[in-house]
Amino acid sequence: MRLCLAAFFMSSCLQLISIVLPFAVKAMNGSDTDVGLCFMAQMGTYVIFCILAVVIIDKLSPKKVLLIAAGAEIIVALGFLAAVWYGKNNGIFFGPIARLIFLMAMVGIITAFFWPMMMGWVSTGHEGAELTKRFAFYNIAWGTANTLLPIVGGYLMEVNYLWPLALASVMAVLCLISVFPTRHTPQIPAMHENITDTAGRQIPRQNRPFVWITRVALFATLICIGVFRSQLGILYKFQLGFAESAYGWSVSLMCLFNIAVFYMMGKSHYWHYKKGLYAAAQVSIIGCMAMMIICKSLPLQLLASGMAGVWYGYVYSSHQYYGVSGGTKRSGLMAIHETIIGAGFATGSLFGGILSDAFGRYSPYWFGCSVIVAGCLVQIVLWFIARRPAKFHPLG
Repeated sequence: MRLCLAAFFMSSCLQLISIVLPFAVKAMNGSDTDVGLCFMAQMGTYVIFCILAVVIIDKLSPKKVLLIAAGAEIIVALGFLAAVWYGKNNGIFFGPIARLIFLMAMVGIITAFFWPMMMGWVSTGHEGAELTKRFAFYNIAWGTANTLLPIVGGYLMEVNYLWPLALASVMAVLCLISVFPTRHTPQIPAMHENITDTAGRQIPRQNRPFVWITRVALFATLICIGVFRSQLGILYKFQLGFAESAYGWSVSLMCLFNIAVFYMMGKSHYWHYKKGLYAAAQVSIIGCMAMMIICKSLPLQLLASGMAGVWYGYVYSSHQYYGVSGGTKRSGLMAIHETIIGAGFATGSLFGGILSDAFGRYSPYWFGCSVIVAGCLVQIVLWFIARRPAKFHPLG
């Protein structure tokens, strides 16, 4: 329970920072590209340090890593509060946008160790149905924060941009309290210990290539989510004339459907190794991007966000399961999962901002559609390669 509380509070802090960031950058006369660069700084450093985590994280103490990460997040959250407080005043060292980019990079480093270590702790020693249930419970915990806090942050922004950042600092403190060792802190299984339930290791050979194909789908999907999170608020406020709270509701609705999907997937194994579901997910994400381009009314925009949440939740949760099933070094395997997520989010954020400035605020969503189509073509090629008989198979 304490681990899930820590995940809830950390995700709450990150959501509050992310929800205010696009509007804070624009208030400082930043461009759409600057908004993308902020998110790219976060996810770019996240990817780099996740790659490092793959190598070293299973050798580290989970308690120490989580305590250091939670403590550092408090400092960073207070840094965001100070940076927005100073606003357009350049002060010392560097300008306001550069400060935000630097702070987002620090967030990427902190979470590159926090999330994989947390997921490794949650999943170590569990396989099969029990692993599915534990991931579902954990995902619901941080997904609930993702649902509630954007709404709160959206309304707080309409009062003052500082209020969401002040609340983010409080959430970071609560995260530290949640991971601080007590006599009730759960025991941590050794990250290298052998798993007694070998059912997860017995993956049929015909399903192994499917794991690689889902990685392509996850990367393409996260590019769309990167576009969504970095540019949709700007589209709402400066193109469609919606209030900041509308963006908060949009993000929260997407996350609410995430939670629903996490719950349903945790109750069943029917979704394992189903190509049709992945095809439906990616076609539906294209539909969501198209709705964001075509629809001008807020209810239809919110519907598109909710649909995106359904299929994003499916792609995320299924790959999370495939990524550790049968493995023993869980934190390192989760770091791989998070690296793919970070790379997709960073790519979508960066190119979304550049395209928005160069070709208009609807161009990032066309970009998202093209990425999904390209990803589908890559998956088809990989699948046919996987089906060819060969003594050596590049996909295992």
